[in-house]
Amino acid sequence: MNARRRAGFFTFGTSFFLVAPNFLLIAALVLTPAVSAQSTGSCDVPAVNDPSNGYRISVEPVEDSWWDNVEDPSLDLDTDLFTDFTVDNDTATAIGMRLVPGHMYTFCISIASNQYDPPLNPNSDIYLMTEPNWDRYKMYYGMRDDPYFFEAFDQLPVEWRDMDDWLPFRDVHAYEGVTYQEFSVAIDSSGAGFFGGGDVLYYLVIDGWNNRRHTNTDAPGGDVDVEILIDVEDRLNIPKFTATLLVGSLPLACIIVPLIIHSRYMSNGKEGDNVEGSREVPYLDDERSDARDYEE
Repeated sequence: MNARRRAGFFTFGTSFFLVAPNFLLIAALVLTPAVSAQSTGSCDVPAVNDPSNGYRISVEPVEDSWWDNVEDPSLDLDTDLFTDFTVDNDTATAIGMRLVPGHMYTFCISIASNQYDPPLNPNSDIYLMTEPNWDRYKMYYGMRDDPYFFEAFDQLPVEWRDMDDWLPFRDVHAYEGVTYQEFSVAIDSSGAGFFGGGDVLYYLVIDGWNNRRHTNTDAPGGDVDVEILIDVEDRLNIPKFTATLLVGSLPLACIIVPLIIHSRYMSNGKEGDNVEGSREVPYLDDERSDARDYEE
């Protein structure tokens, strides 16, 4: 009885340690605050910027010029901040920043007409993109008056255009024809590769020109004033290996648990035979000879 009880405890413990991580991961996913592309809250940002915030963002115009010496942010964006600037008609301006894992970033962008050169329609487009896409975006802006460039681009197969075209971050952070927008984003990894690196810059672009997207807004016809609030909150970041653990532990448990139960069952049977002792089973020939002896 003790052997069977020990076997039961062993089987239960093994099954628990194989299955329990799945329930813990599911509970962590449920309890972790969800991050969506659209936020319903407002940014809670102090009225005064931290003195070091100038090293956390950079304001960069889309027009490249040799006298513009814009330095990349040297510090990670890990605190609240706000900034404001003016976007000239038929141009675009972006703020560069280093978004890092472990934080949730909520952006609140307000766009209003400039009092000195008011537009016909202040609606503008907002995009969040990575640095390689920002570089392609600037190239497209510089080539916008060259019809041959876009004719050659239109000749490319559709499945190849993503390699040459600029795309919003995760294909969803594009908000077009708006004067106010709130959205949240969290970074899962720093983008570091096998050989290091990974300091990926992200750009929040305020677009005031016709960028050839079929859903974009045309140039507003005047300048617009932009105010950006960035609310930074700490966020629980689940390690990457948990996905492998979650996917692989259930099939593994389905294989290992029956094997353990079977092995313990067979070992219990052998132990039971040893405890009860051996008992001779008579052969049929012996039973027949005994019957003949009894009849005689």
